[in-house]
Amino acid sequence: MQTTTTADGGRSTAALTGTGARSDRAGTRARHGPARGGTPVRIVVNGAVLVVLLVATAVVALRADTPAATLGERSASAAARTSTSARQIYVGLADADVAASAVFLLPPGDQRSATLKAGYRSRVHGVEHALNASMGAAVDDPDRLARLATIAARFQVYQRVVADALAITEGGGDPAARGVLAAAYAREASHYLASRLLTQAQELWDYDTRLLRQARADAGWWAVASIVTPLVALAVVVAVQWWLWRRTRRRFNAGLLVASAGIVAVLGLAVAGWWHWPSATARFPALEEAVAAQSDTQQRLGRLLAGRADVYLALGASVDPAGHRADFVDRGLCDVGPGTRFDCGTLDAVWTARQSQERDAFGRAVDTVLDEGPAGASFTAAATALTGDLDEGDRAVTAAVARLPDAPRPLGGTAAWLVLLTGAGVVLGLRQRLAEYR
Repeated sequence: MQTTTTADGGRSTAALTGTGARSDRAGTRARHGPARGGTPVRIVVNGAVLVVLLVATAVVALRADTPAATLGERSASAAARTSTSARQIYVGLADADVAASAVFLLPPGDQRSATLKAGYRSRVHGVEHALNASMGAAVDDPDRLARLATIAARFQVYQRVVADALAITEGGGDPAARGVLAAAYAREASHYLASRLLTQAQELWDYDTRLLRQARADAGWWAVASIVTPLVALAVVVAVQWWLWRRTRRRFNAGLLVASAGIVAVLGLAVAGWWHWPSATARFPALEEAVAAQSDTQQRLGRLLAGRADVYLALGASVDPAGHRADFVDRGLCDVGPGTRFDCGTLDAVWTARQSQERDAFGRAVDTVLDEGPAGASFTAAATALTGDLDEGDRAVTAAVARLPDAPRPLGGTAAWLVLLTGAGVVLGLRQRLAEYR
Protein backbone atom coordinates (compact mmCIF):
# COMPACT_ATOMS: atom_id res chain seq x y z
CA MET A 1 0.00 0.00 0.00
CA GLN A 2 1.26 3.45 -0.92
CA THR A 3 1.98 5.74 1.97
CA THR A 4 2.02 9.51 1.54
CA THR A 5 4.15 11.79 3.63
CA THR A 6 3.38 15.37 4.43
CA ALA A 7 5.83 18.16 4.26
CA ASP A 8 6.53 18.01 7.91
CA GLY A 9 7.36 14.27 7.70
CA GLY A 10 4.07 13.03 9.16
CA ARG A 11 1.73 10.43 7.71
CA SER A 12 -1.59 11.12 5.99
CA THR A 13 -4.92 10.46 7.70
CA ALA A 14 -5.79 7.79 5.13
CA ALA A 15 -2.63 5.86 5.92
CA LEU A 16 -3.23 6.06 9.61
CA THR A 17 -6.82 4.92 9.18
CA GLY A 18 -5.80 1.92 7.07
CA THR A 19 -3.18 0.91 9.57
CA GLY A 20 -5.69 1.19 12.40
CA ALA A 21 -8.19 -0.94 10.51
CA ARG A 22 -5.65 -3.69 9.93
CA SER A 23 -4.65 -3.55 13.56
CA ASP A 24 -8.29 -3.85 14.68
CA ARG A 25 -8.93 -6.88 12.45
CA ALA A 26 -5.78 -8.54 13.67
CA GLY A 27 -6.84 -7.92 17.26
CA THR A 28 -10.26 -9.34 16.55
CA ARG A 29 -8.75 -12.49 15.09
CA ALA A 30 -6.42 -12.73 18.05
CA ARG A 31 -9.31 -12.45 20.45
CA HIS A 32 -11.73 -14.82 18.68
CA GLY A 33 -9.27 -17.35 17.29
CA PRO A 34 -8.63 -19.26 20.53
CA ALA A 35 -12.30 -19.11 21.51
CA ARG A 36 -13.39 -20.49 18.15
CA GLY A 37 -10.80 -23.21 18.45
CA GLY A 38 -11.94 -24.19 21.95
CA THR A 39 -15.68 -24.30 21.24
CA PRO A 40 -15.66 -27.55 19.20
CA VAL A 41 -13.74 -29.28 21.98
CA ARG A 42 -16.31 -28.15 24.53
CA ILE A 43 -19.13 -29.34 22.28
CA VAL A 44 -17.55 -32.81 22.10
CA VAL A 45 -16.97 -32.91 25.87
CA ASN A 46 -20.55 -31.81 26.59
CA GLY A 47 -21.85 -34.43 24.18
CA ALA A 48 -19.83 -37.18 25.90
CA VAL A 49 -21.14 -36.13 29.34
CA LEU A 50 -24.73 -36.15 28.08
CA VAL A 51 -24.32 -39.60 26.50
CA VAL A 52 -22.99 -41.01 29.78
CA LEU A 53 -25.89 -39.48 31.72
CA LEU A 54 -28.43 -40.84 29.24
CA VAL A 55 -26.92 -44.34 29.40
CA ALA A 56 -27.13 -44.20 33.20
CA THR A 57 -30.76 -43.04 32.95
CA ALA A 58 -31.64 -45.95 30.65
CA VAL A 59 -29.93 -48.52 32.88
CA VAL A 60 -31.66 -47.22 36.00
CA ALA A 61 -35.03 -47.21 34.22
CA LEU A 62 -34.64 -50.86 33.21
CA ARG A 63 -33.22 -52.08 36.52
CA ALA A 64 -35.82 -50.24 38.60
CA ASP A 65 -38.73 -52.23 37.14
CA THR A 66 -38.15 -55.26 39.38
CA PRO A 67 -37.92 -53.49 42.78
CA ALA A 68 -40.88 -51.29 41.82
CA ALA A 69 -43.01 -54.30 40.93
CA THR A 70 -41.95 -56.19 44.07
CA LEU A 71 -43.63 -53.54 46.19
CA GLY A 72 -46.94 -54.35 44.51
CA GLU A 73 -49.69 -56.69 45.61
CA ARG A 74 -49.37 -59.09 42.68
CA SER A 75 -45.66 -59.81 43.11
CA ALA A 76 -45.96 -60.07 46.89
CA SER A 77 -48.84 -62.51 46.52
CA ALA A 78 -46.76 -64.74 44.20
CA ALA A 79 -43.85 -64.68 46.66
CA ALA A 80 -46.21 -65.61 49.50
CA ARG A 81 -47.53 -68.59 47.52
CA THR A 82 -44.04 -69.92 46.80
CA SER A 83 -43.17 -69.48 50.47
CA THR A 84 -46.19 -71.58 51.40
CA SER A 85 -44.94 -74.39 49.14
CA ALA A 86 -41.49 -74.10 50.76
CA ARG A 87 -43.14 -74.45 54.16
CA GLN A 88 -44.94 -77.60 53.01
CA ILE A 89 -41.64 -79.09 51.90
CA TYR A 90 -39.92 -78.16 55.17
CA VAL A 91 -42.65 -79.56 57.42
CA GLY A 92 -43.12 -82.61 55.20
CA LEU A 93 -39.44 -83.49 55.46
CA ALA A 94 -39.43 -83.17 59.25
CA ASP A 95 -42.64 -85.23 59.51
CA ALA A 96 -41.20 -87.94 57.25
CA ASP A 97 -38.17 -88.22 59.54
CA VAL A 98 -40.45 -88.67 62.54
CA ALA A 99 -42.35 -91.45 60.75
CA ALA A 100 -39.12 -93.16 59.67
CA SER A 101 -37.67 -93.03 63.19
CA ALA A 102 -40.86 -94.52 64.64
CA VAL A 103 -40.58 -97.54 62.37
CA PHE A 104 -37.52 -98.77 64.28
CA LEU A 105 -39.22 -98.73 67.67
CA LEU A 106 -41.02 -102.02 67.09
CA PRO A 107 -39.83 -105.48 66.09
CA PRO A 108 -40.79 -106.61 62.56
CA GLY A 109 -43.48 -108.96 63.90
CA ASP A 110 -45.41 -106.25 65.75
CA GLN A 111 -48.73 -105.47 64.08
CA ARG A 112 -48.23 -101.75 64.59
CA SER A 113 -44.99 -101.87 62.55
CA ALA A 114 -46.91 -102.16 59.27
CA THR A 115 -48.99 -99.11 60.18
CA LEU A 116 -45.87 -97.09 60.96
CA LYS A 117 -44.27 -98.08 57.66
CA ALA A 118 -47.41 -97.08 55.80
CA GLY A 119 -47.34 -93.73 57.58
CA TYR A 120 -43.73 -93.21 56.51
CA ARG A 121 -44.51 -94.02 52.87
CA SER A 122 -47.49 -91.64 52.96
CA ARG A 123 -45.32 -88.79 54.21
CA VAL A 124 -42.65 -89.54 51.61
CA HIS A 125 -45.32 -89.35 48.93
CA GLY A 126 -46.47 -85.99 50.34
CA VAL A 127 -42.94 -84.55 50.18
CA GLU A 128 -42.45 -85.80 46.63
CA HIS A 129 -45.77 -84.28 45.57
CA ALA A 130 -44.84 -80.91 47.11
CA LEU A 131 -41.43 -80.98 45.42
CA ASN A 132 -42.90 -81.85 42.02
CA ALA A 133 -45.52 -79.10 42.30
CA SER A 134 -42.91 -76.54 43.34
CA MET A 135 -40.54 -77.54 40.53
CA GLY A 136 -43.37 -77.26 38.01
CA ALA A 137 -44.11 -73.73 39.22
CA ALA A 138 -40.42 -72.72 39.11
CA VAL A 139 -39.75 -73.30 35.40
CA ASP A 140 -39.09 -69.56 34.93
CA ASP A 141 -36.80 -69.31 37.97
CA PRO A 142 -33.58 -71.30 37.35
CA ASP A 143 -32.11 -70.46 40.78
CA ARG A 144 -35.13 -71.74 42.71
CA LEU A 145 -35.42 -74.75 40.39
CA ALA A 146 -31.80 -75.69 41.13
CA ARG A 147 -32.45 -75.46 44.87
CA LEU A 148 -35.52 -77.68 44.57
CA ALA A 149 -33.57 -80.19 42.46
CA THR A 150 -30.88 -80.33 45.16
CA ILE A 151 -33.48 -81.03 47.85
CA ALA A 152 -35.10 -83.72 45.70
CA ALA A 153 -31.74 -85.45 45.08
CA ARG A 154 -30.83 -85.38 48.77
CA PHE A 155 -34.25 -86.68 49.72
CA GLN A 156 -33.66 -89.68 47.47
CA VAL A 157 -30.40 -90.33 49.32
CA TYR A 158 -32.30 -90.18 52.61
CA GLN A 159 -34.90 -92.65 51.35
CA ARG A 160 -32.20 -95.09 50.24
CA VAL A 161 -30.58 -95.05 53.69
CA VAL A 162 -33.95 -95.67 55.36
CA ALA A 163 -34.67 -98.45 52.86
CA ASP A 164 -31.35 -100.10 53.72
CA ALA A 165 -32.22 -99.89 57.41
CA LEU A 166 -35.62 -101.50 56.81
CA ALA A 167 -34.00 -104.25 54.77
CA ILE A 168 -31.69 -105.01 57.70
CA THR A 169 -34.58 -105.36 60.14
CA GLU A 170 -36.34 -107.78 57.83
CA GLY A 171 -33.24 -109.91 57.13
CA GLY A 172 -31.97 -112.99 58.91
CA GLY A 173 -29.66 -113.36 61.86
CA ASP A 174 -29.75 -112.18 65.44
CA PRO A 175 -32.75 -109.82 65.91
CA ALA A 176 -30.91 -107.74 68.51
CA ALA A 177 -27.89 -107.25 66.26
CA ARG A 178 -30.15 -106.42 63.31
CA GLY A 179 -32.01 -103.89 65.45
CA VAL A 180 -28.83 -102.12 66.53
CA LEU A 181 -27.51 -101.96 62.95
CA ALA A 182 -30.83 -100.76 61.55
CA ALA A 183 -31.12 -98.09 64.23
CA ALA A 184 -27.61 -96.92 63.38
CA TYR A 185 -28.71 -96.49 59.78
CA ALA A 186 -31.84 -94.66 60.95
CA ARG A 187 -29.76 -92.36 63.15
CA GLU A 188 -27.51 -91.43 60.21
CA ALA A 189 -30.54 -90.87 58.00
CA SER A 190 -32.12 -88.61 60.61
CA HIS A 191 -28.90 -86.64 61.06
CA TYR A 192 -28.55 -86.27 57.29
CA LEU A 193 -32.08 -84.98 56.97
CA ALA A 194 -31.70 -82.51 59.85
CA SER A 195 -28.29 -81.17 58.79
CA ARG A 196 -28.73 -81.16 55.01
CA LEU A 197 -32.36 -81.37 53.94
CA LEU A 198 -34.00 -79.21 56.58
CA THR A 199 -31.25 -76.61 56.27
CA GLN A 200 -31.72 -76.56 52.50
CA ALA A 201 -35.50 -76.32 52.88
CA GLN A 202 -35.14 -73.37 55.27
CA GLU A 203 -32.82 -71.68 52.78
CA LEU A 204 -35.48 -72.26 50.13
CA TRP A 205 -37.98 -70.47 52.37
CA ASP A 206 -35.50 -67.62 52.84
CA TYR A 207 -34.95 -67.44 49.09
CA ASP A 208 -38.68 -67.32 48.38
CA THR A 209 -39.29 -64.55 50.90
CA ARG A 210 -36.14 -62.54 50.17
CA LEU A 211 -37.98 -60.20 47.81
CA LEU A 212 -40.55 -59.54 50.49
CA ARG A 213 -37.99 -58.81 53.19
CA GLN A 214 -35.68 -56.65 51.06
CA ALA A 215 -38.17 -54.95 48.75
CA ARG A 216 -38.69 -51.83 50.85
CA ALA A 217 -34.98 -51.17 51.40
CA ASP A 218 -34.08 -51.81 47.76
CA ALA A 219 -36.99 -49.77 46.47
CA GLY A 220 -35.87 -46.62 48.29
CA TRP A 221 -32.56 -46.45 46.44
CA TRP A 222 -34.08 -47.28 43.06
CA ALA A 223 -36.92 -44.80 43.48
CA VAL A 224 -34.46 -42.00 44.22
CA ALA A 225 -32.18 -43.03 41.35
CA SER A 226 -35.13 -43.23 38.95
CA ILE A 227 -36.02 -39.61 39.65
CA VAL A 228 -32.56 -38.10 40.17
CA THR A 229 -30.81 -39.44 37.04
CA PRO A 230 -33.26 -37.94 34.52
CA LEU A 231 -33.33 -34.70 36.51
CA VAL A 232 -29.53 -34.44 36.32
CA ALA A 233 -29.60 -35.28 32.60
CA LEU A 234 -32.27 -32.64 32.01
CA ALA A 235 -30.28 -30.02 33.92
CA VAL A 236 -27.17 -30.74 31.84
CA VAL A 237 -29.12 -30.59 28.55
CA VAL A 238 -30.60 -27.22 29.53
CA ALA A 239 -27.16 -25.94 30.56
CA VAL A 240 -25.61 -27.01 27.24
CA GLN A 241 -28.50 -25.46 25.32
CA TRP A 242 -28.08 -22.18 27.17
CA TRP A 243 -24.32 -22.20 26.64
CA LEU A 244 -24.70 -22.74 22.89
CA TRP A 245 -27.29 -20.02 22.63
CA ARG A 246 -25.07 -17.52 24.39
CA ARG A 247 -21.99 -18.64 22.51
CA THR A 248 -23.48 -18.45 19.00
CA ARG A 249 -26.27 -15.89 19.54
CA ARG A 250 -28.55 -18.09 17.46
CA ARG A 251 -31.89 -19.76 17.99
CA PHE A 252 -32.09 -22.74 20.28
CA ASN A 253 -30.77 -26.04 18.98
CA ALA A 254 -33.65 -28.22 17.72
CA GLY A 255 -31.91 -31.48 18.63
CA LEU A 256 -31.39 -30.40 22.23
CA LEU A 257 -35.01 -29.20 22.45
CA VAL A 258 -36.17 -32.68 21.37
CA ALA A 259 -33.78 -34.21 23.91
CA SER A 260 -35.21 -32.02 26.67
CA ALA A 261 -38.75 -33.09 25.82
CA GLY A 262 -37.68 -36.76 25.80
CA ILE A 263 -36.05 -36.52 29.22
CA VAL A 264 -39.17 -34.82 30.63
CA ALA A 265 -41.21 -37.76 29.29
CA VAL A 266 -38.78 -40.25 30.89
CA LEU A 267 -39.13 -38.40 34.17
CA GLY A 268 -42.91 -38.66 33.89
CA LEU A 269 -42.64 -42.42 33.32
CA ALA A 270 -40.41 -42.74 36.39
CA VAL A 271 -42.96 -40.91 38.52
CA ALA A 272 -45.75 -43.11 37.14
CA GLY A 273 -43.73 -46.27 37.85
CA TRP A 274 -43.17 -45.28 41.49
CA TRP A 275 -46.54 -43.70 42.18
CA HIS A 276 -47.46 -46.55 44.55
CA TRP A 277 -44.24 -46.27 46.57
CA PRO A 278 -45.51 -44.09 49.49
CA SER A 279 -48.52 -46.34 50.10
CA ALA A 280 -46.49 -49.54 49.74
CA THR A 281 -43.73 -48.43 52.12
CA ALA A 282 -46.35 -47.51 54.71
CA ARG A 283 -48.01 -50.95 54.53
CA PHE A 284 -45.01 -53.17 53.91
CA PRO A 285 -43.86 -53.41 57.56
CA ALA A 286 -47.01 -55.38 58.42
CA LEU A 287 -46.19 -57.89 55.70
CA GLU A 288 -42.58 -58.16 56.83
CA GLU A 289 -43.71 -58.85 60.40
CA ALA A 290 -46.17 -61.51 59.23
CA VAL A 291 -43.52 -63.26 57.15
CA ALA A 292 -41.01 -63.15 60.03
CA ALA A 293 -43.61 -64.65 62.39
CA GLN A 294 -44.25 -67.45 59.88
CA SER A 295 -40.55 -68.23 59.65
CA ASP A 296 -40.25 -68.41 63.45
CA THR A 297 -43.30 -70.68 63.76
CA GLN A 298 -42.05 -72.95 61.00
CA GLN A 299 -38.69 -73.41 62.72
CA ARG A 300 -40.39 -74.10 66.06
CA LEU A 301 -42.46 -76.82 64.40
CA GLY A 302 -39.30 -78.21 62.80
CA ARG A 303 -37.59 -78.35 66.20
CA LEU A 304 -40.61 -80.11 67.69
CA LEU A 305 -40.69 -82.77 64.98
CA ALA A 306 -36.92 -83.26 65.19
CA GLY A 307 -37.29 -83.64 68.97
CA ARG A 308 -39.88 -86.36 68.47
CA ALA A 309 -37.47 -88.18 66.16
CA ASP A 310 -34.81 -87.87 68.89
CA VAL A 311 -37.15 -89.58 71.36
CA TYR A 312 -37.85 -92.44 68.96
CA LEU A 313 -34.16 -92.94 68.18
CA ALA A 314 -33.14 -92.77 71.85
CA LEU A 315 -35.78 -95.33 72.82
CA GLY A 316 -35.09 -97.64 69.89
CA ALA A 317 -32.08 -99.87 69.50
CA SER A 318 -29.73 -96.91 69.27
CA VAL A 319 -26.02 -97.03 69.96
CA ASP A 320 -26.15 -93.55 71.51
CA PRO A 321 -29.42 -93.00 73.45
CA ALA A 322 -27.79 -90.39 75.70
CA GLY A 323 -26.75 -88.39 72.64
CA HIS A 324 -30.31 -88.35 71.32
CA ARG A 325 -31.59 -87.23 74.69
CA ALA A 326 -29.02 -84.42 74.73
CA ASP A 327 -30.16 -83.38 71.23
CA PHE A 328 -33.74 -83.25 72.46
CA VAL A 329 -32.84 -81.13 75.49
CA ASP A 330 -30.81 -78.71 73.35
CA ARG A 331 -33.86 -77.98 71.20
CA GLY A 332 -35.43 -76.13 74.13
CA LEU A 333 -38.81 -77.82 73.85
CA CYS A 334 -39.17 -78.01 77.63
CA ASP A 335 -38.45 -74.35 78.34
CA VAL A 336 -41.22 -72.63 80.23
CA GLY A 337 -42.56 -69.67 78.31
CA PRO A 338 -45.17 -68.45 75.85
CA GLY A 339 -46.02 -70.97 73.16
CA THR A 340 -44.67 -74.01 75.04
CA ARG A 341 -47.26 -76.73 74.53
CA PHE A 342 -45.34 -79.98 74.84
CA ASP A 343 -45.52 -81.70 78.21
CA CYS A 344 -41.96 -82.92 78.76
CA GLY A 345 -43.02 -84.60 81.99
CA THR A 346 -44.52 -87.43 79.93
CA LEU A 347 -40.98 -88.43 78.93
CA ASP A 348 -39.55 -88.88 82.44
CA ALA A 349 -39.99 -92.64 82.38
CA VAL A 350 -39.16 -92.93 78.68
CA TRP A 351 -35.57 -91.73 78.93
CA THR A 352 -34.66 -94.44 81.46
CA ALA A 353 -36.73 -97.28 79.96
CA ARG A 354 -33.85 -98.98 78.16
CA GLN A 355 -31.71 -99.05 81.30
CA SER A 356 -34.59 -100.02 83.60
CA GLN A 357 -34.67 -103.48 85.15
CA GLU A 358 -38.40 -103.27 85.57
CA ARG A 359 -40.40 -105.73 83.57
CA ASP A 360 -42.18 -104.32 80.50
CA ALA A 361 -40.63 -100.86 81.10
CA PHE A 362 -39.55 -100.66 77.46
CA GLY A 363 -42.94 -101.75 76.16
CA ARG A 364 -44.73 -99.13 78.26
CA ALA A 365 -42.28 -96.48 77.07
CA VAL A 366 -42.99 -97.39 73.44
CA ASP A 367 -46.73 -97.16 74.12
CA THR A 368 -46.13 -93.77 75.75
CA VAL A 369 -44.38 -92.18 72.78
CA LEU A 370 -46.61 -93.51 70.02
CA ASP A 371 -49.66 -91.53 68.98
CA GLU A 372 -52.01 -93.19 71.47
CA GLY A 373 -49.73 -92.65 74.48
CA PRO A 374 -49.40 -89.54 76.70
CA ALA A 375 -46.14 -88.33 75.12
CA GLY A 376 -47.39 -89.10 71.64
CA ALA A 377 -50.64 -87.25 72.28
CA SER A 378 -48.70 -84.29 73.69
CA PHE A 379 -46.45 -84.22 70.63
CA THR A 380 -49.49 -84.37 68.36
CA ALA A 381 -51.26 -81.60 70.25
CA ALA A 382 -48.18 -79.38 70.10
CA ALA A 383 -47.72 -80.03 66.38
CA THR A 384 -51.41 -79.37 65.76
CA ALA A 385 -51.21 -76.08 67.66
CA LEU A 386 -48.13 -74.96 65.72
CA THR A 387 -49.75 -76.00 62.45
CA GLY A 388 -52.74 -73.89 63.45
CA ASP A 389 -50.38 -71.00 64.09
CA LEU A 390 -48.94 -71.47 60.61
CA ASP A 391 -52.41 -71.45 59.09
CA GLU A 392 -53.25 -68.31 61.05
CA GLY A 393 -49.96 -66.82 59.87
CA ASP A 394 -50.90 -67.62 56.28
CA ARG A 395 -54.10 -65.66 56.73
CA ALA A 396 -52.16 -62.75 58.24
CA VAL A 397 -49.73 -62.77 55.29
CA THR A 398 -52.62 -62.91 52.82
CA ALA A 399 -54.34 -59.97 54.54
CA ALA A 400 -51.11 -57.94 54.55
CA VAL A 401 -50.57 -58.68 50.86
CA ALA A 402 -54.14 -57.65 50.04
CA ARG A 403 -53.55 -54.26 51.66
CA LEU A 404 -50.61 -53.52 49.37
CA PRO A 405 -51.26 -51.38 46.29
CA ASP A 406 -50.87 -53.07 42.94
CA ALA A 407 -47.69 -52.09 41.10
CA PRO A 408 -48.11 -50.17 37.84
CA ARG A 409 -47.25 -51.80 34.55
CA PRO A 410 -43.44 -51.90 34.07
CA LEU A 411 -42.36 -48.81 32.15
CA GLY A 412 -38.60 -49.29 32.11
CA GLY A 413 -38.53 -50.57 28.52
CA THR A 414 -40.55 -47.62 27.25
CA ALA A 415 -38.31 -45.23 29.16
CA ALA A 416 -35.21 -46.86 27.66
CA TRP A 417 -36.53 -46.35 24.11
CA LEU A 418 -37.28 -42.72 24.91
CA VAL A 419 -33.74 -42.31 26.21
CA LEU A 420 -32.45 -43.79 22.96
CA LEU A 421 -34.41 -41.21 20.95
CA THR A 422 -33.19 -38.52 23.32
CA GLY A 423 -29.60 -39.58 22.74
CA ALA A 424 -30.16 -39.37 18.99
CA GLY A 425 -31.45 -35.80 19.41
CA VAL A 426 -28.39 -34.86 21.45
CA VAL A 427 -25.97 -36.32 18.92
CA LEU A 428 -27.68 -34.72 15.91
CA GLY A 429 -28.03 -31.35 17.61
CA LEU A 430 -24.42 -31.14 18.74
CA ARG A 431 -23.17 -32.55 15.45
CA GLN A 432 -24.89 -29.68 13.65
CA ARG A 433 -23.18 -27.09 15.85
CA LEU A 434 -19.86 -28.88 15.54
CA ALA A 435 -20.09 -28.85 11.76
CA GLU A 436 -20.64 -25.08 11.79
CA TYR A 437 -17.34 -24.57 13.61
CA ARG A 438 -15.40 -26.72 11.22
